[in-house]
Amino acid sequence: MATSAPFAPRPAPPAAPVLQVHDETDARRRAVEAFIQAVYHRRYGARITRFAPTLVALWHEGCITAAAGYRAASTGPLFLERYLPEPVERLLATPAPPRRGIVEVGHLAAGRAGEGRRLVLMLAAHLATLDCEWVVSTLTAELRQLFVRIGVVPLTLGAADPARLGTEAGDWGSYYDHAPVVLAGHLPRAMRHIDQYSAATGANR
Repeated sequence: MATSAPFAPRPAPPAAPVLQVHDETDARRRAVEAFIQAVYHRRYGARITRFAPTLVALWHEGCITAAAGYRAASTGPLFLERYLPEPVERLLATPAPPRRGIVEVGHLAAGRAGEGRRLVLMLAAHLATLDCEWVVSTLTAELRQLFVRIGVVPLTLGAADPARLGTEAGDWGSYYDHAPVVLAGHLPRAMRHIDQYSAATGANR
């Protein structure tokens, strides 16, 4: 008489990466800073020593897979305004939007292919909960293409000229060889494109 094999339960699906926010008092913030420093040093030979007040990281099974930082324009001058001829809000729209609705995103760093896209999708959703209207960032040609692939075509505000940084430009290694540009995106409009992209591809955010 044949006997059936014992029932083997299906293994649980792997846990999805989780976006966590790390302010300047967070105990795990130093690990996020170290991740960003390692990625920028490996890719550009850059030495990152200053960070945005708020960092975010994708954590997966106890490890960081991608990270970034952001700063609200209402708290003071943005790093990327050093590249611009006037305050960033004057370049976004007429009349100029209030600075309280503008946030600068920087330190975009991913440890492997695909994680940068995942970080952008999840970070956009997070910033939308903070009532941000405009997101501004300095992006290399590679990162600009990431946004285009998910359907977001940013507004170009100007080139990121390392001469504007003086001697500090030397800390960035070969970063400026990758043609970084200051870009802006209207977040509510971008979220509509991101929702369409997520629905079409099944991408998580």
